[in-house]
Amino acid sequence: MKKDMIFKELIQLDWEVENQDDFFNKIAQKLKRLGYVKETYEEALKRREENYPTALPIAPYPVAIPHADPEHIKKPFIASTRLKKPVEWREMANNDVIHHVQIIFVLGFVQSEEHIELLQVLIENLQNVELMKHFMSVTSEDEYYELICEMKGMDS
Repeated sequence: MKKDMIFKELIQLDWEVENQDDFFNKIAQKLKRLGYVKETYEEALKRREENYPTALPIAPYPVAIPHADPEHIKKPFIASTRLKKPVEWREMANNDVIHHVQIIFVLGFVQSEEHIELLQVLIENLQNVELMKHFMSVTSEDEYYELICEMKGMDS
């Protein structure tokens, strides 16, 4: 899939955030500072999430896969975060359901058609309970990065 979108500098382990909004503030600032997104990104990310929530009810660990429209992205990326404590996140296609999310994959695309295939690859992999346990237990960003790179479909 898109190994060239995965960067070690965009792996965050055990980030402490108060809520979803705090997470969006932190990730947007980091992505802007590193040159991946435009100034408009943070607001676009929040607006898109408000209209199209991205939590997936994957057991045993719900996951969120937020993204903004391509015009806010400078360079394609996958930024993955494991939070120290879960935060509330509304379910994709079911706004009334709230999940407690600890693993987040923020996606940045420069072409809108790219995201469908990557979402399919991520969703398929994230349903693997053993893989999710590994994501929750690794102790270094290097190990976390390797888990992402080794996911089925990330190299095609």
